[in-house]
Amino acid sequence: MTTLAAEPQSMTAGTGLPLLLERRQRLAALAILFVFFVPYQTIVQTVITDDAVRLGIEADEYDMTWVTVGYGVGVIYGIFVGLSLSARIGMRYTLILGMLVFSVGNILCGAAGGLVGLALARFVEGFGKMVAMAVGRVTLYKQFDHFLLVAIGFYGVFAYSTRHVTPLVNAYLDVWLSWRWMYWAYVPVGIVAALLVWRFIRPDRPPQPVHLPIDWPALTAFVAWIVAITFAFAWYRKWGGWSSNEFVATVVLCLAVPVVLVAWLDSGFSPDEHLNRICRSRVYVLSLTTRGLMLLHMVAVLTIIGMYCTELRGYPRITSGWLMVPTSVTMAITTFLTTRFQRRSLRHVWLVTGFVGSAACVWWLSSIDNFTAKEHLPVMLACWGAFVGLIPPAFLTDEVEGLERRDMLYAGAIGIVGLVVPIITVPIATGTVIKAWSDRALDVYRLNLRENRPAVEQASSRVADYFHQRGLSGAGLQQETSRVLGGFATIESIAHGFRSGLRFLSLMMLAIGLVVAISLARAAKGLRAPPESGYT
Repeated sequence: MTTLAAEPQSMTAGTGLPLLLERRQRLAALAILFVFFVPYQTIVQTVITDDAVRLGIEADEYDMTWVTVGYGVGVIYGIFVGLSLSARIGMRYTLILGMLVFSVGNILCGAAGGLVGLALARFVEGFGKMVAMAVGRVTLYKQFDHFLLVAIGFYGVFAYSTRHVTPLVNAYLDVWLSWRWMYWAYVPVGIVAALLVWRFIRPDRPPQPVHLPIDWPALTAFVAWIVAITFAFAWYRKWGGWSSNEFVATVVLCLAVPVVLVAWLDSGFSPDEHLNRICRSRVYVLSLTTRGLMLLHMVAVLTIIGMYCTELRGYPRITSGWLMVPTSVTMAITTFLTTRFQRRSLRHVWLVTGFVGSAACVWWLSSIDNFTAKEHLPVMLACWGAFVGLIPPAFLTDEVEGLERRDMLYAGAIGIVGLVVPIITVPIATGTVIKAWSDRALDVYRLNLRENRPAVEQASSRVADYFHQRGLSGAGLQQETSRVLGGFATIESIAHGFRSGLRFLSLMMLAIGLVVAISLARAAKGLRAPPESGYT
């Protein structure tokens, strides 16, 4: 029997959603809240402040891929090292150790003087972050005993909806202090979080350390797959970045490794009994897919809107950050209300509504252009956040009800993998796809300018007349007219790239989301609340 199979201590059985918590549980929630504020919130990467770090270390945009790779390798290995440590020293000490390593990594990130130093520091930071996150959710659930629905709502609100505030916090730190303080500011918070966990989280160190079998070769293959995906998208447009043979080999690796991993896990030779068991749970796989879709949706929208604000509209970083804050407010409200007034018969109705409504809001967002009023954007994002907030309570509750208690910790770690992979890969892929669409649109605009179509001739004559009235003539008049038309073509092509990306994202979310939501609703029909969970 491993520590993963140990039953958490429980109090008397409850039948409804509790309105009052014990002092111990409130203090435990405070400790976990600090954990959410540090590793959970800093996992959000947006383009609003990415260029500040790149300019700070004087690195090329494409070279920053190495920093992303170092961070990605650290976070994935950190998840399973944290899982292994929890079986030996308990989740409480694993959480404390992760927070301390995370704080050291942030010190190193802020002190980095070049590309290599930052890549290594991000590896340490990501490793410590995931050691803590691997056990964070299960630690929270154990502290609430049969108040499980409260823990689910707490996690849904503070681990998901608050992430849209992090870009604003980092923007203030960069503008008021420097890019280094975007890392150093979290060091004291991380240390306080470790102290609060040590003080208020119940000890759970096992009497005898237990070895938890983890399939390290399969994990290494998975890491290689993520690295290949990152380079394939990040260096897709890099001129002279690699040869065609190297690019083809990377793409083949992206396609072949998942097939090999699925075949290996299905063969039964993997020593990882927990992974083999939870992968055969249809409810868990569908819940994990739902989580991945929601995170992909969130990260892609944040990336596109961040690029729109900074690259197309030229808004200051702080202004761009404030535009995203209403998303957190509405998402937190709907997540809280859906959890507080949960009804089993309506759980998957809200899930379907969340997918359909968020897809519709993203289609609405695709109407933005270079002339959209700044005040309209937060309204659109607030509506989008309200629908996205309906999604977490459904898959979080289905995960708990669809798994055996002994697999909860391992399933939580796999869920974190599903969380970080989109956050690492989706921003890079989204940026590359948008730039490719923008390049295609720019080629069309340039072709129209060369062919002197009637609309182009009319626009050219009006622009020339404008400059002629201001005293320009001859070569100067022709040069200014060409510059204005070329600038308009460039701006419109970038806006077209954003609109195309948002429309594609909307249709993908609607099509795949509906299939997954309906499948999850059918698979979860026979589920019941876990014993002594506090709800029915």
